[in-house]
Amino acid sequence: KGQIAYNYYAPDLYDRRMSVIQAVGRTGNTIATLVNYATHPEVLGNGVGILSPDCIGPMCQQIEQQTGGTAIFMNGAQGGMVTADNRHLDEPPRDAQRAYWSGSRNWDECLRIGHLMADEALRIVDDAPKQENATLFCDAIDVTFPVESELMWAIIEGSPLNYPSGDDHSVTAQINIVNLGNAQILTIPGEALPNIGFYLKRKMHGEHNLLFGLTNDAFGYILTKVDFKSFPRYDYVSRTSLGEMTGEILIEKSLEFADRLPKPDRSE
Repeated sequence: KGQIAYNYYAPDLYDRRMSVIQAVGRTGNTIATLVNYATHPEVLGNGVGILSPDCIGPMCQQIEQQTGGTAIFMNGAQGGMVTADNRHLDEPPRDAQRAYWSGSRNWDECLRIGHLMADEALRIVDDAPKQENATLFCDAIDVTFPVESELMWAIIEGSPLNYPSGDDHSVTAQINIVNLGNAQILTIPGEALPNIGFYLKRKMHGEHNLLFGLTNDAFGYILTKVDFKSFPRYDYVSRTSLGEMTGEILIEKSLEFADRLPKPDRSE
């Protein structure tokens, strides 16, 4: 509802679904509200010269003011290049052929998008049925990815974080699955493109499926092999990806993992 996000590379290719998990105490008090949505919170961009929570700060503040408890934001499959929709759509595009618009990079726009996200999150959760004593299940696996990008390999080797890497130019990342009530959560160690996100959600086993992007590790963009280096607009995301097979490995290992685990209880 309204202008929250869009895909800078291809405006309509993004996930419009927002998922919300709210924890409520026995007396009805809100403990925490978690909002899961795929977008880069970069209304202000990097040219303003300030450090801020961008649109997520106003979102959390408004949720906490209206419901109490703590508000949490977890990103989704926002890679390549799902970002805040601060475009001036009532004006002609600055480049009509490439669908580039000018946009607002100010705090008022952070407030508009953040408050709209908060309103939508509270609308979504308002009439959601409560799940008493929801079953919780957590597990994790390590997945090894080949590193074809010399740039990414230099970062892995030079990082003080001591990433678990191999002499065969590979790096290992952790992937988690959490079943909570009738929801299933899958973590992604980087920025998966929206088509990967849609596919994973469609194949997961919850009544509600959530993706937590940029979790555990942030190993660049994650593309399918057919998208890798396929279009000029994908030059940057391909260059800052581990390699051509990253997306294929992520999909295969994540769904194998989900298939062999206990399934969320859809009756909750």
